[in-house]
Amino acid sequence: MVNKFSEVFKPGTYPEMTYVSRHSKHTQYTYEERLKQSLAIDGYLTYIVGPSKIGKTVLCESVIGQKNMVAMSGNDFSKEHDFWSGLGKKIGISMTAEISEENSAFSENAQRATTITKNYFTTKDKVVSYFKEYDKVLVLDDFHYAPPAIQYDIACQLKEVIRTGFKAIVISLPYRSDDAIRLNPDLTGRLSVIEIEPWELSELKRIADKGFSKLNINLDDNIISRMANESIHSPQLMQSICLNIGLLTEKSLEITDETVSESCRFTCMNLPYGDVVRILKAGPPTRGQQRLRYELQDGSKRDIYSLILKVLADNPPSIKLSIEELMERIRNNMADNILKQQKVKDSLKNWKKLLETQGSLYHVLDWKDDTIYVLDNMFLFYIRWGL
Repeated sequence: MVNKFSEVFKPGTYPEMTYVSRHSKHTQYTYEERLKQSLAIDGYLTYIVGPSKIGKTVLCESVIGQKNMVAMSGNDFSKEHDFWSGLGKKIGISMTAEISEENSAFSENAQRATTITKNYFTTKDKVVSYFKEYDKVLVLDDFHYAPPAIQYDIACQLKEVIRTGFKAIVISLPYRSDDAIRLNPDLTGRLSVIEIEPWELSELKRIADKGFSKLNINLDDNIISRMANESIHSPQLMQSICLNIGLLTEKSLEITDETVSESCRFTCMNLPYGDVVRILKAGPPTRGQQRLRYELQDGSKRDIYSLILKVLADNPPSIKLSIEELMERIRNNMADNILKQQKVKDSLKNWKKLLETQGSLYHVLDWKDDTIYVLDNMFLFYIRWGL
């Protein structure tokens, strides 16, 4: 009998004991079945789109197997501008080869031979042949992190090789500019798009049901529902909360609502969003002027950026809020309704510009079409439990 939480709940790797298969929305097929079908069609590029930390990579591991996957990130190409060179380095094959040329010089008394060794750069054919020979599948995760010009170049490169039997999966977030793949006319008719929907509460609960059953622990359904709600559609967060409950209850088997809260606080302790929050709270430079502070119903006073950050963290957790929904949350927090909608919109535009100048870790929010999107569930979890 399994008796260790760490053997059951795996937030950072493939969760063999607690893997949950889900059905693709509005279809009778599972995501696994859809991915198998896509990979079986020669000449097609598979494009998986879904929110962060939702299990897109784990889905690929389940269908393809870790041994047959060659995983790379769009962030790998922020400095490596040659796609095939970067991929060759990843799989560990030499991208150069040596040839020898022998030149002979004759004289009346002697013959001299000079051997000249030259290096030449191999073509993408070497990498493509390796993938086909060993039945490998390229899984290019976080494609949105690659610079736009590199995204377009990669899309063009993949368009050429998928026709020869090269298998590739590109994974990206929704709400990002995906023109390089989805809207690329050269890929029309050669693209299989699999949109991964956020996890429902009932699906997240199955992780806990499976795991605690393995541990021979009975949990009240209300406790499991609370854990699922705090996981913000993310199976990775659900795995983490369950795992940390085990660490917190080593000396006691009683798992209460407060245990779940403490596990959430414990889970976010090592999340790397402190600097992200600092930048968001600071906002753009004020040129020495102090920002207006608004009084809230809890008696605190906050400027516009601190206020928006607070209401984003309010219940219920949501990764998508329209401007109307955001304003309703703001009104529910303020002592006086004096904040104008345009002021909030301008502040969100400032956030968007500010985050675009930062590294990939800071790309946690997007403001588009009068809607604020939380692109990283872990970030939302952090501002709910870490501040």
